[in-house]
Parts: sequence; C-alpha cells; structure tokens
Amino acid sequence: MDYLAAPVFGVPIIGDVFDIIVTGLLYFITKSKVSVIMNLAEFIPFLGDFLPVYTVSTMIWILRELEDDKLILVKRVIEFLSNKR
Repeated sequence: MDYLAAPVFGVPIIGDVFDIIVTGLLYFITKSKVSVIMNLAEFIPFLGDFLPVYTVSTMIWILRELEDDKLILVKRVIEFLSNKR
C-alpha cells in the first residue's frame, strides 16, 4: 500500500499512523517481538522509508515457524536465488 498510495502515506504524520497500524497488525498475527523491533526501523527519518522492514521481519517469522526440513529447503532456495551467474 505504501507504493500505491504514496502521496497519502508519504505525508509524515499520516504515514507514521499507517506504519503503527501495520506494525500492530503484524504483531497481532505473528506475536513476534523481533518483528516489532525490526519494524521500528520504519520510524527512522528518510532511511526507514527505503528499508523493506515489513518484508524482512515477516520472512524471519515464517522461517522461524517452519519445521527443520522445510527450513533446509528454504535455505537452499535462497542460496540458489542469491547465486550470481
């Protein structure tokens, strides 16, 4: 939504309210304090708007929830995708 409604959510106060709502929803869904701490980076002026903190924190939560076998598979997929050819 940040990219679709950038003119509205780009306004400092309105954008921060939206960030608080999204952080609260992610905590409600994941119950992950690590995600909340990472999402606080969203409030760093200028830098927070360019960091993909919601994506990264959600991926970390997903990786933690996966079983060991699935975690190994995900690591292999990430390694495969990160190889530069």
